[in-house]
Amino acid sequence: MSVTLNDIADKAGVSLATVSLALNGNEKVNIDTRERIQRIAREMNYIPNARARALVNKSTKTIGLVIPEVINPFFAELAQSIKSYVRDKGFNLILCSTDYKSDEEKRYINMFRSGQVDGAIFACVGDMMAEHNQMITQLARENVPVVYVDRDGVDNELIPVIKSDLFSAAYQAADHLINLGHSRIGFIGQSQERLAGFKKALKEAEIEVKEQYIFYDYLTIEGGYLVGKKVATMQKMPTGLIAINDEMAIGIIQSLTANGVKVPEDVSVVGIDNIKMANFYNPPLTTVDIPVEKMGQKAAAVLLKKIAGYELDPTEKYIVFPSELIIRASTASCGE
Repeated sequence: MSVTLNDIADKAGVSLATVSLALNGNEKVNIDTRERIQRIAREMNYIPNARARALVNKSTKTIGLVIPEVINPFFAELAQSIKSYVRDKGFNLILCSTDYKSDEEKRYINMFRSGQVDGAIFACVGDMMAEHNQMITQLARENVPVVYVDRDGVDNELIPVIKSDLFSAAYQAADHLINLGHSRIGFIGQSQERLAGFKKALKEAEIEVKEQYIFYDYLTIEGGYLVGKKVATMQKMPTGLIAINDEMAIGIIQSLTANGVKVPEDVSVVGIDNIKMANFYNPPLTTVDIPVEKMGQKAAAVLLKKIAGYELDPTEKYIVFPSELIIRASTASCGE
């Protein structure tokens, strides 16, 4: 049975009005009482109803979207998909880029708490921003509906998750290189889920995962370029490389080529995302398709449903979109 405001009022020994004001952060309630009521609500796993929120706070007809960066085509495509969907429903979109900075995401969370949006979508980079899951959970408990895209680590009854099968994506990328005869395979990027898929494929093929071929803490095209330079100077280069996104894969190819390493003759490169640019690069990039447009539309639909106060179907609380390998010219059979 769902916990109600009356339940919280009974336990806290205060009036229903006081509970309502406290959960909405109203300063008319003494700060100690307000914090005590909010703590009791958390302990009782109280999940606010967005329709009730609308009665207290005037709707802004605006939602917030937090992404790691604007210049990455994947996030640009995600933002466009969400914007188009919510615009057709009469909502506006505030686009917030963290530039991979923890303090920036924290700033947006606090901004959303001030009532500037009716709901928010937080996209990707869950490994880096896991420290904020508790803050975002509290945001959701304070009557600001939240949806995650490609990010885990929370109660899906409170925060639905719309994600792609990133484990399978990296597994498919590694399996493709293995089937082409590669055994010295590298991995680039910060993603535990993708790394786990990569390692599973190598383990099943009885191929050793070599730490010198694993490059952590890289996420951007510039990072890919740096990795390409490092690989080009290795005495024994990996013959295949998998990047956690296409942007970084393109940076790797550019760097390898600039340093006299041929792709795919010397090194095969695979990305993940299947951004539009991937098919028009030279060589066209082998990648794993992530259905970003469908994910964005579904995330927006789920969020607007929560904002309207409707109960989500159980199947809407954790949705995983499949990924698909797209073979192009950046990979080839291993010549060794």
